[in-house]
Formats: sequence, structure tokens, C-alpha cells
Amino acid sequence: MKRSKKRYRVKKKKSIFRNKLFQAVFLIVLILSFFSWLVIFAPLFQIKMILVSGNKRISISEIEQLTYPETKTKLLFFESQSIFLTNPKLIKAKILENYPLIDDLKIKKLFPNSLSIEIMERQRLARWSGSENYFFIDKNGIAFEQSDNQAKADLIITSMQPRGEISVTNKVIEEETLSQILNIKETIEAKTEIKTEEFILFESEARLNVKTTESWQIYFYLEGDVNWQLIELELILEKQLPAEKRQSLEYIDLRFSKTYYQ
Repeated sequence: MKRSKKRYRVKKKKSIFRNKLFQAVFLIVLILSFFSWLVIFAPLFQIKMILVSGNKRISISEIEQLTYPETKTKLLFFESQSIFLTNPKLIKAKILENYPLIDDLKIKKLFPNSLSIEIMERQRLARWSGSENYFFIDKNGIAFEQSDNQAKADLIITSMQPRGEISVTNKVIEEETLSQILNIKETIEAKTEIKTEEFILFESEARLNVKTTESWQIYFYLEGDVNWQLIELELILEKQLPAEKRQSLEYIDLRFSKTYYQ
């Protein structure tokens, strides 16, 4: 009796390219690759323009020359200036490092391919000097621009005890002291109509000598009640030292409980 042979059918393996999961993954990778290229290398998104505003003493070309290299990013053998990869914080730090004249700035991305840089320059509040150093300082007491003893300024401050070697970006005077000096200057000129010429600071003594355009000086004690000292000054000028009696005056000393003059 003959045995019947069983026949086995060999199943053909499905090609991976026909696998639906593979097709879905491949499609996602393809789409992501396209968008990555679009974000990083598409000409539409490459930085082409830098708009600078608010600058007065720094030229636009200087800011552009410093900023453009900072917009470039290297990826292996390729280079991109994509607006998506540009880091405004790094650009801001670079500009502030190179230009002490700038107090602050704002950088905005303007899509698709521009940057806006709004500059706030430091304002010259006073001319400060110590030893042979001369600088313009801002409202925070920061030295940001070199000067000389001939430079004109509404407020001139001379420190008789400078803090060692001074360079730009150094804080040369405390904001509180600077505020006191401004208050003294404004009050004297408004209440007594006497013009001030120079403010001489002795920091270790908390002493301020105010040189007037009439060639005599006023001595203040900055750790005392400065407002009361200003009231004392106004009273003594009004009652005891009118203009005709000040021709040979050397100083008025307001540092003590009693006012002295000579």
C-alpha cells in the first residue's frame, strides 16, 4: 500500500518595503528630514538683513560687522545662517562686551530672514577724574568713555581717592553718592542762583567740596543730613552772605552742627 506524500507550500517572505510600519516610519523620517533642511538651509530663512536703531555714536556698519559672523552655525561640513539657529542672547553678550558705550539692547527675530537690534547708548551724566584718568560716567556711576581735562560737561566730579587703575566698564562712584551730588547741584543752582563748577570728593571722609563759579567752596558731609545742610546754606547766604559780601569769601563749611565760613 502506497503512502501519499504531503506537499508543503513555502511561504515567500514579504519585502520590508511593503511593510506598512516601515512605510509609515520612512515617511515620517522623510518629512522630518525635509523640514530640517527647510529650517536649517532653505534660502528663505537665511539671515539677510540686520536692522539697527537707537545708535548715535556707534555706526550701523560696526554693529553689522560684529553681528553677521555670530549668526553663522557650522554643522559638520556645512554652514547655516538660519534665523531658527541664531541665538540673540549670544549676539547681545558679544555686542555689550565690545561696546561699553552701550547700556543695553534688544534683539528680535523678524521672520523670515531679518534681525532687529535696538540700542540704548549710555548717556554722559558727568565727567569723572581720578589721578590722571578722565572718563565720562553714566547714571549708574559706570565709566564708559575716556575723556580729558578739557572735555566739557555739565557736571564735573574729581575723586581725591581713586580706586586704583581705572578702565572703561569700571564703577567709579556709588549710585547713592552720585544721587547726593546731583541733588546738591540742583538745589544750590535753583535756590541760591549760584552756579557750581566742580565737585571734589574725599570718599574716606564722606566729604564733598563744591567749587562755585564765584571761586569759593562749600563743604558738605555726605553721611549727615544733606537736605538740612542745604537749608543751612540757603539761610546763611540770604541773611549773612549776600552777593556783595562774597567777594573775598573762601569757603562755607556745613559739616558740623554749626556753620562756619571765612
